[in-house]
Amino acid sequence: MSEGKRELVTVGSTELSQPIDDLHQQLEGYLTHVGLPIDNVVVPISERKKVIASLEESLSIIPVDDRIKSHYLSKYTVAISVGLFDGALNYLWDETVRAFRRLIIAFDLQYFYSIAEKISSRYKSLSKEEDIDQVSEHDLLEACRRIGLLSDVNYQRLEHVNYMRNHASAAHPNDNDIDGHEMLGWLSVCLRHAITAKPDHSLIAVKQLLTNIRTTVIPADDYSVIGADFIKQPIERIDDFLWTVFGLYTTNKTTSDTKQNIAGIAPFIWNAATEDRKYEIGAKFGAFRKNAEVQRKDACQEFLQHVDGLNYKDEDSLAGEIIEKLENLNRAHFGSNNFYNEYPHAKALDDSLPPNGALPRASRSMWVKVISVCFIGNGHGYREGVDESALPYYEKHINNFTEAEIVEFIRLFGDPEFTSPLARTKPSSRVRQQANILKAKTSNAHIINSLDLIINAPGLSVHKVHGTSAFKNSLEYLPAN
Repeated sequence: MSEGKRELVTVGSTELSQPIDDLHQQLEGYLTHVGLPIDNVVVPISERKKVIASLEESLSIIPVDDRIKSHYLSKYTVAISVGLFDGALNYLWDETVRAFRRLIIAFDLQYFYSIAEKISSRYKSLSKEEDIDQVSEHDLLEACRRIGLLSDVNYQRLEHVNYMRNHASAAHPNDNDIDGHEMLGWLSVCLRHAITAKPDHSLIAVKQLLTNIRTTVIPADDYSVIGADFIKQPIERIDDFLWTVFGLYTTNKTTSDTKQNIAGIAPFIWNAATEDRKYEIGAKFGAFRKNAEVQRKDACQEFLQHVDGLNYKDEDSLAGEIIEKLENLNRAHFGSNNFYNEYPHAKALDDSLPPNGALPRASRSMWVKVISVCFIGNGHGYREGVDESALPYYEKHINNFTEAEIVEFIRLFGDPEFTSPLARTKPSSRVRQQANILKAKTSNAHIINSLDLIINAPGLSVHKVHGTSAFKNSLEYLPAN
């Protein structure tokens, strides 16, 4: 082999057929010899051969120099050969997560951390490459989706693989069977949408803008041009970019040149952002004051002055407290055994509400989403992914939803993180149950029409209702929040 050049030795699937048969017999004989069970331990040889026959073609999309470093894919292949599909799925997912981490580090790690912090404040102290493994796998996927490294559709595909990894792989005890066609499908999803994924052109432009904001002095004449171009991005990306530059502006280490760049560009981003994000930024003033972060509180005041957003400032820290507790509850829901672990967070959240039950505006969006997600559940386990001890709190809060919160619930059907579980039978049923509860609480004909489209969505299609023309049209007539 010449220096600097790698070659792969290829072996035909028919040549591997007999060795797999022989290996199976040897393993079966050894298990019998030591007195261990052999039934329902490994998948049938015919299923293994389905995967082996297509494996070489599937892996061919990975460049040779990258393939030679893919240790988890080697373990995946060995596990397939011996018939341990549950272990193979675990290795495939490990390689997928490792690929996303590499992609994030190569793209913009600090931007990723700012989005991760918006998902959960427990990530706010992360800054180094080695910190990235502290971000949970669900939150990793969600942050990649919000950045744009994952499309909404591919996010749903990978969330399904993650779901199967948690409930059918060797990562957790289970009795679920996996066949060869499923393994090939998951392999294709992970290879195409994670392991070989590259940022698209629009994301490269975002990366370049962030780099320029941090490292150069942007001429004042360019602010409006940059702003007009950036607001063509999807609204979720606009919101998250605004959160990122706000975080940069209020960080003690930020240089005066960077702050000047942000002060010039931020008003254009602010005007295009959602009301929810504006209120969330305004709520940080009270949070900084409560924690005696004087320098950051003053920087927050300056930022709000630059964007003409002082009317969004929350002098109280209640919104920040509720948002933090919602993050804790959300993390428990997406963690393992959520149907046991949500109760203390649900109780702490309930204890934070003021006696009159009035919810701070800044926390409304997250409040509706997290309470709804936990009420609907994920369909996992014999409790169907719902913490029955916490359920009375969820029912209480849903019954207290105002018209504004019902509208927030309807708009959630455009959020892939919210809709992902709705393709399963029980969450599909429970989200319709919630829609019926809310329908009884309003007389607004436009809201009722939107809720009816959710309730009457055929079969397991409720997670796709946002893409229908009827639902899109109904959103235009909803009351403004």
